[in-house]
Amino acid sequence: MSLACAYSSAFRRLLSASARPSTSSRIRRRPFSVSSSSESSKVNHEGAVKVSHILVDATEPGKALLSEFQTLLDGEAETFEGLATMHSKCPSSSRGGNLGYITRGQTVAEFERVAFSTPINEVAFATTPFGHHLIKVLDAKESGQAVPQMQSIRVDKVKQYVDSESFSEVNLIDCREEHEFAIAKVDGFKLYPLSRAEKWQMTIEMDVDPEKKTIVMCHGGIRSAKVCQMLLSLGFEDVHNVVGGIDAYSSIDKSVPRY
Repeated sequence: MSLACAYSSAFRRLLSASARPSTSSRIRRRPFSVSSSSESSKVNHEGAVKVSHILVDATEPGKALLSEFQTLLDGEAETFEGLATMHSKCPSSSRGGNLGYITRGQTVAEFERVAFSTPINEVAFATTPFGHHLIKVLDAKESGQAVPQMQSIRVDKVKQYVDSESFSEVNLIDCREEHEFAIAKVDGFKLYPLSRAEKWQMTIEMDVDPEKKTIVMCHGGIRSAKVCQMLLSLGFEDVHNVVGGIDAYSSIDKSVPRY
């Protein structure tokens, strides 16, 4: 199944983080019904919303399963992320259901209606052509408020970090393959191959600090752009793609072989 469970085909590919119990994962009780939420608690988010969801089949057993999940959430017996990881039919299950920030027009209408009318840190029920959903709103941006975007960084700026060995101030990620890394690498960069993203995206937040500036490099800048989008959807906010990749870097650092 593709990410069409919530998104139009043009929307970016999203991966998810592992579920880890935390205070922010605890969700206040909400009425469970086929309507998305009680009228008295509805809001109207004007900008972008950051959401997670759990998708099950559009059947009565599926609806009953979501009701059971909400009972577990109310009693803090499970986390939303954990339930999404174990039970959601959307590929975002690998990220605890996290879909990142969405704006109006990027999801099917039924999903959008619920996501933009549910208060932050609460859950609501929705039915779309793809099934039944529990939707959790993680954050909301006001209209006009910036949503984290991938930025570009030149290789000369990257070299400044490398030369100063300021490795504690920044995350340096190389998303090339192992055989490429063996041919040429830059000091300080840690290898996270794009081809193995389904594995490392489950633990990367434990290995690197998502609050730090993160610089991502590949051979030419294409694969690294994809990884930047993955990191943004994981909650990394200051993400930079190396323009021209290691191929461009080698032009200013002759110790790095070109290939």
